Amino acid sequence: MIRKIFNGFLLVAALGFAFFSCKKATNPLTDPTRNYFPLQFGRYITYAVDSIYYNSAEGTKTETRCQLKYAVTDTFTDKKKRVSYIMDVYYRPYEGADWVPSRVILITPTTSNLLYTQDGTQYVKLTFPITEGTTWQGNQYAQVQDSLFSYLSGWNYVYQKYHQPYFNGFVSFDNTVTVLENDENFNYQNVDSTVYGHRTYAKEVYAWNVGMIYKEWTHYSWGGADTTQNRTGYTVIMRALDHN
Repeated sequence: MIRKIFNGFLLVAALGFAFFSCKKATNPLTDPTRNYFPLQFGRYITYAVDSIYYNSAEGTKTETRCQLKYAVTDTFTDKKKRVSYIMDVYYRPYEGADWVPSRVILITPTTSNLLYTQDGTQYVKLTFPITEGTTWQGNQYAQVQDSLFSYLSGWNYVYQKYHQPYFNGFVSFDNTVTVLENDENFNYQNVDSTVYGHRTYAKEVYAWNVGMIYKEWTHYSWGGADTTQNRTGYTVIMRALDHN
């Protein structure tokens, strides 16, 4: 009789532990830090985009301005049965002009990352949960064996300034996180003006319940002295103007 009562106690305890364990289990896709890149149908952000293009062959520096609109327009299931999102990008040369379709970006949230495919290249834009100082290989899926993308090799993304305010030049945001993707100099600022050098810098800032609110991407090289006339490459800066 005592053994039956004891066995019954163990059964109840085991069931209670199982229930407690189930209650404690969490769905990684509900991690609240994912709200730094909210994905809902109809969400959009409009950006002011300032670009500088260097052409060493012509010795020119060209500056351009435009606006881009990033909008989540649909979802689909990828080959691995994961829910993915379609983000359409629209272009206009200035405020008030008509929007023109520019490109399509595919976004797939996984249990630990946010995969972001643009122009045929997939990036690990964010990793979850977001914590200060976390690092990851954001360009691990890029085709770096192609000479056009070789400069993307070895980038070590890192979270900085987590939960800090940020002013992007147009709008202030109370709660943001910065992703420093790369900050690389080689023979920068004329260490030796007779040899090749390059400068690469990439940073993105994400705001809580908004998404990316600032982006800076610089990559240029030179074969002699680092002057505007000798550079080949670009700098692109995006700043969020409005969102819903």
